[in-house]
Amino acid sequence: MAYSKGNEQDLIRWGEFRFKIAGKERVLQAYKSNPQEETLFVPFRDVTSGKETYGAGRYLDLEQDRDRTQEGKWVLDFNRAYNPWCAYSEAYTCPFVPVENWLEVPIPAGEKGYPLAEEH
Repeated sequence: MAYSKGNEQDLIRWGEFRFKIAGKERVLQAYKSNPQEETLFVPFRDVTSGKETYGAGRYLDLEQDRDRTQEGKWVLDFNRAYNPWCAYSEAYTCPFVPVENWLEVPIPAGEKGYPLAEEH
């Protein structure tokens, strides 16, 4: 996965979420940095990116204890979507959202846009 300051990190595409929004099936890939990791990383962009939300996209971190049902199914809760660290300071480096995780619908949930401090 490419990062904002030019570096890259290998992540494992661990699985995918399939769900319906606006009558169409959508897919988001979930990643791990290693197979033993219990958290899933789901970066995404949607049509609010750059307008209402941070332009580069937002992230979801899914934890087994919090984000799984008793039957073992993962719950994708967009209310937990958060801005990457780069939204708050150019000192941070953040992974870019892969094109495969760009949604062509609005996700009006989660953290909204935040201008960098230098822009105030």
